[in-house]
Amino acid sequence: MDLKQFQSVWGFLAAKKVFVACSGGVDSVVLLHFFKILCVDIEVIHVNYCLRGEESNKDEQFVRDLCNQLNVPIVVKKINTKEILSKMGGNLQEVARNIRYDFFQEQLQKYPGSYVALGQHADDQVETFFQHIARKSGVLGMAGMLPIHQCYVRPFLKTTKEELLHYAINNRIFWREDSSNQQNKYTRNKLRNVCLPLVEKEIPDLVSSVLLLVDAFQETQKHIEVSADKIMEDILANQYWGGDIFDQISKEVKIEVIRQLGGGHEVLEQLEKIRFSQKGKMISCGDFQFFKEKEGFSLKNTFERKEFELLISETNQLPTVFSKEVIYIDKSKISGVLKVRPWKIGDRIAPIGMKGTKLISDVLTEAKIESSIRNRCLVVEDENEIVWCVGFKISRKSVADHTTKSILKVQIVEK
Repeated sequence: MDLKQFQSVWGFLAAKKVFVACSGGVDSVVLLHFFKILCVDIEVIHVNYCLRGEESNKDEQFVRDLCNQLNVPIVVKKINTKEILSKMGGNLQEVARNIRYDFFQEQLQKYPGSYVALGQHADDQVETFFQHIARKSGVLGMAGMLPIHQCYVRPFLKTTKEELLHYAINNRIFWREDSSNQQNKYTRNKLRNVCLPLVEKEIPDLVSSVLLLVDAFQETQKHIEVSADKIMEDILANQYWGGDIFDQISKEVKIEVIRQLGGGHEVLEQLEKIRFSQKGKMISCGDFQFFKEKEGFSLKNTFERKEFELLISETNQLPTVFSKEVIYIDKSKISGVLKVRPWKIGDRIAPIGMKGTKLISDVLTEAKIESSIRNRCLVVEDENEIVWCVGFKISRKSVADHTTKSILKVQIVEK
């Protein structure tokens, strides 16, 4: 992508606050330069995972120096990832990703309508595609990353790493190499450093061919999700999945419905096995149970919902760090008394970052929230509308900003 094309596609962000995630690598450094030229209100965010000792600190210092040179503000999160792993366990890459995206969300909450720009490029998309093939991820996995998804933008998904390197070299842009990218103990690095280079020697058009497939899968996934959402609403409303509907829809739509209910491919296989068996057999699916009936499957929610209440207090200022557990709203924009309740089919919110309203079910679907969490999701509402889909979206109509005179701090506590 050249600068003119970048400006034509991403020029709408010139009126927005954009947080540029910058690691110091060539992709994120070029991304920062592009946004700087675009004259966007930008702020750099950098995570130092402290995984490579002094090298990690040098990456951080490089990004700080670059921001100083470009006159761009920066926020750094420095965290001892190894210590978190030793205490809580888990997969290193997954833990690092959770740290990163929690940090991103903290920054986004400071500025309603803001975006985080990420430097993933075409080569990353190809690697993700093949990783998902290995995991049997289906259409959703093959659809890969989206250029715009909620508050995240990925402008370089059609741009190769080689093109980014050429741009950086030709424009005398400096960057740092992450030595861990050369270690082949992770599947992605094996794909990047060993497997894909061998395949590309035989198939020079591999990247462009995969990107075409990804585009096709993304369109297919959109249609699957629309169909699945309609079926999901009917199933949850009636606590029943009719056999005629089950038989008519495609396997991909069935998988998406079951995924939203908290299950995987194995649940579909079990349902298909008992489709014409005797009445009464049970299949577990997340926080649900399917029971074989004469003409279909009844659905039982096994989740025992806890009781919650609102803790509301007045404050004089907004925090410097936000969390998903607390919101700050403008008292003058609230009608009547706030209350918390479980979400239900048909609920809508006017979320920050978009015009109009959005179904809560769509908010949860886009966030890839499986039903084991969906069933526990709450909303906070006043007399007229929903002001908070807890943990996910805040209404733009009620959110407090730096001009708000009377700010309410709202959080949820278990009774």
